Amino acid sequence: MIYASCKAMLKHKNPDWHPEQPDRIAYIWEAVKNIFGKNAITIIERKAKKEELYLAHSREYINYLFSIKGSVDLDYETFFSEHTLDAVLSAAGICLELIEHIIQGTYTKGFALVRPPGHHAAYGRAMGYCIVNNMAVAVHKALAMGLERIAVIDWDVHHGNGTQEIFFETDAVYFIDIHQANLFPENSGNTDETGRNKGKGFTLNIPVPADKDGNYYLDIMDTVVYPILRRFSPHLLCISSGFDALKGDSEGAMRLTPTDYRELTRKVCLWADELCEGKLLMILEGGYYIPSVSEALCAIFKNRKEGL
Repeated sequence: MIYASCKAMLKHKNPDWHPEQPDRIAYIWEAVKNIFGKNAITIIERKAKKEELYLAHSREYINYLFSIKGSVDLDYETFFSEHTLDAVLSAAGICLELIEHIIQGTYTKGFALVRPPGHHAAYGRAMGYCIVNNMAVAVHKALAMGLERIAVIDWDVHHGNGTQEIFFETDAVYFIDIHQANLFPENSGNTDETGRNKGKGFTLNIPVPADKDGNYYLDIMDTVVYPILRRFSPHLLCISSGFDALKGDSEGAMRLTPTDYRELTRKVCLWADELCEGKLLMILEGGYYIPSVSEALCAIFKNRKEGL
């Protein structure tokens, strides 16, 4: 697994009260480097182009982002500051670079340590701290490169409504979302949201009651998610990896531990090896209790001892 990031991730600024801060990335870097060495994180300096963002978003929306001067409130909790565009383009660029290398076979697995998160960003709007949908941009790139079936699992504690919207009418992407029920966005991620037209039956929402632990998630993965992946037989497996289901995170009410995230990641690595020649892309989404997020990432790094 290649873990990739860059210093542009620190440039996006939110108000001081906001839970999504540059420290989310900076703390992870330090924790990982202190344990695994300064070269544990690969630096990728690539910025996505407008045309690459058009794959997942409307031209009007992307052109608007490029036109912003200074600071703008995109919604009541999603902010665009002086250097936000640089961070957004770099985040999407890292994901694009990883997906290209994964498909070309340079390496099979990659984890993009990027911010701001992306899974709430819809086709034509920002939402929930998210400005560009990094996962949707990367998946569309993979489709453009010739892959025909891609599975996306989102285990962020919030529903990935933006990713769902973007792929709601296609059968090329099977979207599976495990999230805390009735959390955010309001009235989103219900079990009757299963896709539309050609995409009917290719969206699965799994709302989870609050206060569940890692065993509950691992059971869902084994009994529900894995059989679907076996039937779908994806050419690429993608994970929107939010860490806000960790115990103590202010943005959710779950009780997962760093060890649970290590096991979840180990599972999808093994499934990727079995089902799609190891091709796996993981992208950081939420996770706001910074010490626990860093501990979880360090726990995931330990999977490398197993060749994962």
